[in-house]
Amino acid sequence: MYHVKGELTLPYSGDGIKESFEVWYDLEGNRSRIDYHNSTVRTFLIGDDFDYGAIYQITPVTTSTEIQAIKYFQLNGTKEDPIRPQPALPDLQGFEFEKMEDHAGVQCEVWKKFTQAGHKKNTYRLWVTRPEGKDSPAVPYHYEMMGFNTLLESHSDKYMIDYSDFSPRTESDIFTPPGDMTYEKFPDPPEEHQILANPLQDYIHTSPVSHAHRLFGPFKEKFKRQYESEKEHEERESYFLHSLRHVHSSNRAGLTFSLGINHFADRSKAEMARMTGGLLIPDKKKAVTK
Repeated sequence: MYHVKGELTLPYSGDGIKESFEVWYDLEGNRSRIDYHNSTVRTFLIGDDFDYGAIYQITPVTTSTEIQAIKYFQLNGTKEDPIRPQPALPDLQGFEFEKMEDHAGVQCEVWKKFTQAGHKKNTYRLWVTRPEGKDSPAVPYHYEMMGFNTLLESHSDKYMIDYSDFSPRTESDIFTPPGDMTYEKFPDPPEEHQILANPLQDYIHTSPVSHAHRLFGPFKEKFKRQYESEKEHEERESYFLHSLRHVHSSNRAGLTFSLGINHFADRSKAEMARMTGGLLIPDKKKAVTK
């Protein structure tokens, strides 16, 4: 059981997105809660609801007819994919102690893990402190993932989380979603429901293939993409991944416009600038087209 605040940084997505969040986690109670942008978006993951758990999300939604309208969404778990509480910290199985390091003026232990799938080789590091001495419980301080694509021979992914206000306790009533509300299904496309309902899982997991990666297949099918080589496929998938993160992160911020995945999603910034007459970002009407 714990409570922690964090700031997610996505240096390769958009113009360097920063997104604040707050997590309450109760493993024994089979529940968690995640708030984004000072509770602009609230997500409750309740593993004991219904047969296989449920996710409830309260979020502002902007469409062509509404601006920041508060919506209530629900995603039920299944036998194949039950809902479990979402941690804010990585599972440290497979991590090994690397070194002691001064990080942002704080003395930390650094723990590291490598994973590889196909051409994707990821390095995960967690910085922890022990404020009460070397034998005291560790406190999370910083988490970082660096992805290297062996085919492209370049770093193609990176994200960081800075933690603060960690506490090994929380209040039980914080996990109760608003009642007496009509919860509806998450909007189409259905392939995005899991990442819309629980975006933090893609940053805390330690697998080279995420939910975001698995959405590239439906994107290629929808826009009839065929690439000339495996190398181009890897490059386009990388552009798509960062476009998807930018879209979802921006939509969680409660802005007066919404973004969506369109035919520009697998293009670089330079390509989009040429295709849109010099504009680095498509206008909002183009951006909301799905």
